[in-house]
Amino acid sequence: MLTSALGGGRILRPVAHRSWLPPLAAWLAGGALLVGAALATGHDPLHAATWARSDSFLYESIARHGYDVHRCAPGEGMNAHVRWCGNAAWFPGYPLLLAAAAAVGIPLEPAGVVISWLAAAATLVLAWRWFLPRRAAPLACAAFVPGLVYLYAIYPLSLLTLAVVVFVRYLGRNDLVAGLAGGVAALTYPLGLVLVPLLAVVHVFERRRPLSRLLVLAGPAVASGIGLLVAQRLQTGRWTAYFDVAKEYGGLHDPVTTITDWLTVLRHASQPFDYAMVPIWQFLLVTLLLATAVVVAILRRDRRDLPLVVWCLGVWFVPLIQSHQSLWRSEAALVFLAPLLAPLPRAVVWAAAGGLVVAAFGVAHEFFAGTLI
Repeated sequence: MLTSALGGGRILRPVAHRSWLPPLAAWLAGGALLVGAALATGHDPLHAATWARSDSFLYESIARHGYDVHRCAPGEGMNAHVRWCGNAAWFPGYPLLLAAAAAVGIPLEPAGVVISWLAAAATLVLAWRWFLPRRAAPLACAAFVPGLVYLYAIYPLSLLTLAVVVFVRYLGRNDLVAGLAGGVAALTYPLGLVLVPLLAVVHVFERRRPLSRLLVLAGPAVASGIGLLVAQRLQTGRWTAYFDVAKEYGGLHDPVTTITDWLTVLRHASQPFDYAMVPIWQFLLVTLLLATAVVVAILRRDRRDLPLVVWCLGVWFVPLIQSHQSLWRSEAALVFLAPLLAPLPRAVVWAAAGGLVVAAFGVAHEFFAGTLI
């Protein structure tokens, strides 16, 4: 009767449409900041190559030719002790989309830009509808997430965050949908492969659900990891192709040493507020905000915060224990930082958003300048 009284839903639909406008406006605001950073470094933001750096070309090579591993030529690789080189240390989810676009005649780099921008928009819209309160300050924090440029550039981070938002949303609601989304996350980026099964385990034990639900929630992610190894065996002839190339970047690392080394660099820098110091400042800002968010979650005692906290702590910690990791890039996966900060006083959330905007511009500036990969 209510729908009939409102003209068969004709009045309700525009209201529903308007609910999409704030996150889309925030997405455009994030894109505008990146466009400004590109222009500030003398790059044309309308040229697809502007959004490709370093690992972008490895994802493109996987899309074009599949996986490759070969004996390193003299001078190839990061150090003289590495025997194997190639693109086998990168995950296939994003290249599969690039290859699909190329199959219908879309050039790889423009396709990569479109995929990343659309996935970033979808992530923000779904986070707004499912996890964020209807307030501007938390939305601003979500729109200017750390490492923002890597969500819009030819990298798989926005695809990862989109899959994780769906995964967490459907935990306990629809395990099959959650599991499939987790499988996409695991196929897209190493953080997905590591953290999706962890989130599934935490969810099952915290909610006292049958252990059989782990098979549904974590099974697709595990299958993605196995599928990666099988695909690389078929294409390179080596079951260990991923690990062979990954050795170039070292093994486990002491996280305390990483933090103290960065603080030492910052303390002895002649210009501590130079663009070159932006990754360190962003890491310190992320650490402060995440610590605050965890304290807030503990005080709130809302069980819905648990998967958000586990994901964010994992995104912060896992790259710290790996050598040669671009922390400023992986921090772009902190998609749930904004909803965790949302319960704080409005002035504090706005201050956090302001800090994130400054960090986002600084990292983007160095990305387009070619000093960050």
